[in-house]
Amino acid sequence: MAALFLVFNSAAAGNLDPDLSEPPVISSARYGSDVSAFYLGLTAGYSTSGSDRFGLTTPTDTFAVGELDLTGSYGGIRGGWRGLLPAKGGRDYVYGVELGYDFGSLDDEVSTQIGTSVVNGGSEISDVISIRFRNGLTNPSGRVLYFISVGYVHGDITTTSSITSGATTQSFQDKDSRKGFSASIGAEHKLNENWSITGEYEYVRFDSETVEFDNGFTTKSTPRYRGLRFGLNYQF
Repeated sequence: MAALFLVFNSAAAGNLDPDLSEPPVISSARYGSDVSAFYLGLTAGYSTSGSDRFGLTTPTDTFAVGELDLTGSYGGIRGGWRGLLPAKGGRDYVYGVELGYDFGSLDDEVSTQIGTSVVNGGSEISDVISIRFRNGLTNPSGRVLYFISVGYVHGDITTTSSITSGATTQSFQDKDSRKGFSASIGAEHKLNENWSITGEYEYVRFDSETVEFDNGFTTKSTPRYRGLRFGLNYQF
């Protein structure tokens, strides 16, 4: 009887908590890849409504020439880094920094009659370099990111003017590099673990400057534009 009692107690002691199991282990590899990532991308955009009011100031008076509508297409390359923080509702907060370069040009030209002369004015934006801070929230599934961005831009601004009197035309041009700022709102859809597509509506404005031509006439240059930009990203 004593031997049976000891055997029974030993068996019971070995099964005090039969329902206990090992705690689940979260994959550190997946978590680490989601926390931070580098990416490269290509973009294409079109300016839908740019503007730069052109007026010509002479030593005696100022003349309004017209409102420039800076439109055109542009392409670009970009690269950046972004991190991730868990947010409420199963969403993630995504933040990061992006560098970009846009090629192509946005331009327009206007003209008016002043006295017996025809006056033309033009403006062009080209070769824009940017650095942007981008942040936003994903949807609960994590496949779509809704973001806003703000940034610093630096581009080439070419301002032109010509005056035609009879058969004689005088043409003038000034080109300078100028800084400005940008802001955008958009979304990014994840296709798979590496590839995603983006779409955004952006506003870009450069500093206002007084441009002086060789004939002593001046104009106030205030280039800016709004555009739609689409892109493809590859995340490492």
